[in-house]
Amino acid sequence: MINRPATRRVAAAVLLGAGAALCVGAASPASTATAEDPAVAATVTALVADDTAGALAAFPDGFAAVMGYQPLIEPGTTAEGVLTDPDGDCSSPVSLPSAFEPACRMHDLGYDLLRYARDTGGELGPQARRDLDAHLQRNLNTACMTDAGTEPRCDVMAGIASAAVQINSWRQGYRLPESESPMPYLAAAGAAVVAGSTFLRRTNR
Repeated sequence: MINRPATRRVAAAVLLGAGAALCVGAASPASTATAEDPAVAATVTALVADDTAGALAAFPDGFAAVMGYQPLIEPGTTAEGVLTDPDGDCSSPVSLPSAFEPACRMHDLGYDLLRYARDTGGELGPQARRDLDAHLQRNLNTACMTDAGTEPRCDVMAGIASAAVQINSWRQGYRLPESESPMPYLAAAGAAVVAGSTFLRRTNR
């Protein structure tokens, strides 16, 4: 049996530890405000509210032409399924539970919507990226409460993944998501996993 309170304490410690390890340099300055793309804004709002039907209704018509794919509906947290990037993944330098994959693919789609808005001249404000990151965290935590996510250290890994994403967003000023080398995160995440595993072994004796 997994000790949920213990794993949640580890996850909280991981968030703090990863934050200290990864907060290198100052946050990127916010770019000049532009008129937001209303279709993208409505789609992101629906996505983070788990309103798949609303996201589909608002989805920008030109997305596939610019980004090269159409979103996929797959089983998820809603009865009608969730919208995802079919080629997305958790893009983690450390192994994460397979139950996290739908949440990561949905988060990837959200980030691509932000990129699409920037590329077509209607960049969304920083709150959109904050909302997408918070939604990912909620979905990862939900995955850990399912049968598929009940492997040891699930809560710890959810904390690591959420911390890495949120800190990276802060460093980039909550604007357009940019690709960065995972190597700085690998060391911090690996150290956190070792610490979390040691703690769990001691508390479960």
